Amino acid sequence: MFRLIFQIIVIGLCSILFGFAFNTFLIPHKLTSGGVTGISFLIQHFTHINTGLIILAINIPLFFVGMKYLGKKFVLFTGYAVLVLSLSMRFIPIRAISPDILLSSIIGGALYGIAVGLIIRQGGSTGGTDIISLTLAKKRNIQVGFLNTIMNLFVVGSSGLIFGWNITLYTIIAIYVAGRAVDMVYTNQNKLTITIITDKYHELTDALFQLHARGVTMTDVEGAYTHKQRKMLTTVITKFELNETKHTIKNVDPQAFVNIMQTMEVMGRFRKN
Repeated sequence: MFRLIFQIIVIGLCSILFGFAFNTFLIPHKLTSGGVTGISFLIQHFTHINTGLIILAINIPLFFVGMKYLGKKFVLFTGYAVLVLSLSMRFIPIRAISPDILLSSIIGGALYGIAVGLIIRQGGSTGGTDIISLTLAKKRNIQVGFLNTIMNLFVVGSSGLIFGWNITLYTIIAIYVAGRAVDMVYTNQNKLTITIITDKYHELTDALFQLHARGVTMTDVEGAYTHKQRKMLTTVITKFELNETKHTIKNVDPQAFVNIMQTMEVMGRFRKN
């Protein structure tokens, strides 16, 4: 219960930080981001409807799709993040903190990138392209990174045609800084390999199966110092499952040795979600 409350608080605060970054650093200078947030800003430019409300409206139908393919908890956390984000962008005044567009693009991109990274760490996302990309990746076996790149190129190209390419170059800076910030806070890999050395291998294997139904390889190992026989478990997960996996391991065996490695590619059968 304490962990759930902690997740709700962190996701809520980070969603507010996301809205603050946009309304005080990016939107006043006509800077945007990729994905649904960027599309919402472009729609706002022509309709003058609040950007937060547009983000919420676009994400509502996506939640029903995500609920079917991505899991109830992930989508509920994502829906909560999008709702708080929409409300924060509705009530935080759109007012530039700095008149310097370059400084605003860097600080704004860093703030919303940190916010997104922390939200992902708590098991949620900011919706939009995450839901679209993960769902299509599962159904069509298309790389998530490729889909996000295509969506970002669409938004950046549209921004250039509407606001001029000079401003769009600053938008690219904001998107790049945000991406680096997400990498710093979380991880820049979609897949991770986890190796666990534990005495409670039966209990931990069952817990991992119940968590995300992925394959687990069990290997006999021996400690070089103690010469104690133990088991090593190896599994591959997606970055969105890391936080829940770490929590499960700590609950089952707090003394387990865990090594988390970035995985560039997986061949063979691997469940996308």
